[in-house]
Amino acid sequence: MSGTKIQLRLQTVSFFSGMSTMILELAGSRLVAPYFGTSLIVWTALIGIIMTSLCIGNWLGGAVADKRPEGKLLGRILMFSAVIIAATAYSSNWILSEIQELHLNLYVSSVYASVSIFSPSSLLLGMVSPFVARLAMQDVKTSGSIVGKLSALNSAGSIVGTFLGGFVLISLFPSAVILMIVACVLALLSVLVYTGAWRKIIAVIILGLITFEAVYSEVNGLPFSPVWKQIDTQYNHISLAESIDRRNGRRVRVMITDPDAAQSLMYMDNHSELVSEYTKFYDLAFRYKPDIKRVLMLGGGGYSVPKHILSEYPGVSIDVVEIDPKVTETAREYFYLEDSPNLTIYHEDARTFLNRSEYDKMEQYDAIFMDTFNSATVIPFQLATIEAGKHLRSLLKPDGVLISNIIASVYGPKSGVFHGIYKAFSQSFGTMMIFPANAPDPRYAYALQNIMLVAGDFVPSAPVSGDKYSELLSHQWLEPFVPDSVVPAFSDGYAPVERYALMQ
Repeated sequence: MSGTKIQLRLQTVSFFSGMSTMILELAGSRLVAPYFGTSLIVWTALIGIIMTSLCIGNWLGGAVADKRPEGKLLGRILMFSAVIIAATAYSSNWILSEIQELHLNLYVSSVYASVSIFSPSSLLLGMVSPFVARLAMQDVKTSGSIVGKLSALNSAGSIVGTFLGGFVLISLFPSAVILMIVACVLALLSVLVYTGAWRKIIAVIILGLITFEAVYSEVNGLPFSPVWKQIDTQYNHISLAESIDRRNGRRVRVMITDPDAAQSLMYMDNHSELVSEYTKFYDLAFRYKPDIKRVLMLGGGGYSVPKHILSEYPGVSIDVVEIDPKVTETAREYFYLEDSPNLTIYHEDARTFLNRSEYDKMEQYDAIFMDTFNSATVIPFQLATIEAGKHLRSLLKPDGVLISNIIASVYGPKSGVFHGIYKAFSQSFGTMMIFPANAPDPRYAYALQNIMLVAGDFVPSAPVSGDKYSELLSHQWLEPFVPDSVVPAFSDGYAPVERYALMQ
């Protein structure tokens, strides 16, 4: 084989190994999401472990390549990585389930999961680059240009893998199937670099088996699936399940985008009836401003609250801002969301919407509902700051009502997120009322729960006999509330929500 062909093949390996690494990282985040979420903690562990494994692989690959600069050894490394990634696709749910059962701290769980699932394949992929560089080296006088070209191709592959994985593959295939596709690519690369005929035959057979499994997995699914339906999107890993409400025996459909909590629930026998107790507190807006005509809701999910508003309050229009179009599509297909002239949906980041709306001088709303927490640990900090509060105030009519769901405790080590948001929003709103949705009794002030923050510049009227909102009003926190002086008012420049969310 001519030197030119060898160089071309090595350049191809460099490009596609870089691409495979990035696709592995992106798809890997979706494997972990149903078990440990997609918080900054999980992403940090995932990226850190993969980078560490690549670093070790680089060092080890260079050392091995100097001792045995053989194409067949590079072929074995590529084939082993293909087989391990294919095995990961099949075993990841079982492994992650076992780790989840240990009930470890999120930091430890995330690192443990990342090491168990991604270290072996990342280490092998890390060995490829120095090995390719060593095999491509022909003359020390041209070593710089060769290494530079190979490094550029590897980086270019990483760029292509980032966009291909994030924009295309995740929207088309389940995460585990994407790993099978990556395994096919790596097995094909091993065929490319093998020189012996019998080695090529073995590599082709393994490639065929992995390809068959990839097609089979796409058609029939993979084992150990934790729920009956899983959907990958550009922003979320959506799990759908059904269960029985123990309070009344009714069947409930559940949307999960973070394992720590159910994001949306729907009764199968009444699609517009609210299931989650905290969602019922959004009705308080109509108690404090009975003439509501326009509502803005940040966070769509299964569209439980919008469906309820459209059903129970005829004539009220509601604008919903949901960052993920696939979530809306899922709500249409599985949560019976229907088109309505009173429903307008914006698919964009809620903070971007707030910034743009203020700039465009949009018509103000009578009420704004916020339900953007995925769980107690997945918090969009950009919606919890002083600056966000100012944008919300400008979009709200002078007598309008803001109601925000916050997962925290009123006091204690789990209260930091709530105190930071309370301080931030109090700089824009004169009236701040606290409604612990689950346990309003002061004895449960340290309990992690849904806290509904009702804010505005109105003067709340006192409850009267026969008030239809009396049950909701009974949850109001009437004890003196003093925000923790240690917790800062969250701002765009400093909002350590992860640190406070993970305090125990």
